[in-house]
Amino acid sequence: MKKIVPLESSEAKTFWAWSQYHPIARDHLLHITNEQKTSWATGKKLKAEGRRKGVSDYFLAYPYRGKGGIWIELKRQDKRVSRLTEEQASWLAQCIRVGYEAKVAYGADEAIKAVEDYLK
Repeated sequence: MKKIVPLESSEAKTFWAWSQYHPIARDHLLHITNEQKTSWATGKKLKAEGRRKGVSDYFLAYPYRGKGGIWIELKRQDKRVSRLTEEQASWLAQCIRVGYEAKVAYGADEAIKAVEDYLK
């Protein structure tokens, strides 16, 4: 029997719902809506306004333990169906280089753990 792997949007909803009960995340976590598909014209407009390919899905804008915050790239739980793009890997590496924490989270549970570990 094939295991059903939740969609990334389902994982995102779970992660966001959890964040609304966390005393820090509820006020400092934000979602970057970078993944939406658009028309060519809208894509060009968004790029002119600053949309950048590869930017992570979430940012916890809360400096802690010498880090400026944590960037989280949320993926589906199954790594076989959810791959990190070259642009996403580059963004995460760049964030680490300049003093942020940055993680790839395969599912909401890993995203929650990333935030909790960051804030320990």
